[in-house]
Amino acid sequence: MPDGSATAYNVVVRMAERVGGRHNPMPLPVLVRKPAELPILHSQEPVAKTLGLCAGADATFVGIGHIDGSAPLSVDGFITHEESRALIRAGAVGEIVGWVFDAGGRLVEGLTNDRVSSAPLAPANPRPVIGLAVGDVKVAAILGALRGRLINVLVTDEATAEAILAQD
Repeated sequence: MPDGSATAYNVVVRMAERVGGRHNPMPLPVLVRKPAELPILHSQEPVAKTLGLCAGADATFVGIGHIDGSAPLSVDGFITHEESRALIRAGAVGEIVGWVFDAGGRLVEGLTNDRVSSAPLAPANPRPVIGLAVGDVKVAAILGALRGRLINVLVTDEATAEAILAQD
């Protein structure tokens, strides 16, 4: 969280605890204050090791967030309401681990993406990238993630799947 506390969305930690597996949380905020901070933070040994694990993961599970006035990035204080409005004006429809993308699944240039500290997204990743999202508010974001091949597997509910199929 922006204040340094653990995020309520840290599903990985809860899953790892449930199955007795190891987990390597990223000890960074979602967004840094300035892009110049990223190389310094990414060079820290625990962060560099975690980024290496991300790059070599056999499978990746990601949540797909939406971008609008009710987006978790905005509501939870990761971005300001003005930043949210600027992202919408730039065509943003969704986000995955902080990386904001448009309806075609292309990363939005500049804006908050210049400050994202998480592992980079790899479009058309040959390994499973499982996106998890539910709800009508997420349909545009899910479609963008699929179109841009940011995910190659989707876990959702029947109502959301029907809404996606009706759109595409």
